[in-house]
Amino acid sequence: MKKKYKLASHSEPEMAVTHFKWQIDIENNALMSWKWPANPDVKYMLAAATTQHPDDPLAWLMEDPNSHAVVTRTLTAHYEVPIGDAPKRYIFAPAYLKGKEIAVYGPALVTDLLYAKVHAEVRITNSNIPFSSFKRVDFSLHFSGENAGSVLGKNALRYAVYEMQRLVGVYALDDEILTGGYIYIRKTQHIRFIIQEAFAQFIALV
Repeated sequence: MKKKYKLASHSEPEMAVTHFKWQIDIENNALMSWKWPANPDVKYMLAAATTQHPDDPLAWLMEDPNSHAVVTRTLTAHYEVPIGDAPKRYIFAPAYLKGKEIAVYGPALVTDLLYAKVHAEVRITNSNIPFSSFKRVDFSLHFSGENAGSVLGKNALRYAVYEMQRLVGVYALDDEILTGGYIYIRKTQHIRFIIQEAFAQFIALV
């Protein structure tokens, strides 16, 4: 038998959900957490994911509330779920028992659109060249997501050369060094891989 849900409204501070926040872990799980309202009657949190951007998240949530996950106050104050291939936003709303029905109230809590990130594993080794002011820097790159990860990595990653904490130059990766390579730089210099800002939500250095 389906539970019966209905909308309710509240403005009392003790009914408010606080400290709602989210993050993405290394395994591309979306992690949402919050602090339950001071009112102990608020025992539930409806949780749902969507690829849409509903104008009224609470109304969207109430279109089919029985299809959503329900987090119980006595068990936890967080929700974890794999993001999957498609970017998603997560919508939450607190609820409490009212007679034989579950009363759901807003405003709904909504995350940004969250993307599963490609992980770029970088390894850098420095080898000094005897009787020279230069050194050889070997690096290797490994991308999750197979071919798609490599394509994204080529567009998103750059290697930067620094000397005495001063940026000397930023360089793109070409096909020959996409999975690894080496360069010669001065012994006083070092390289660092960086992510272009436009791609920050799609890739992470590990």
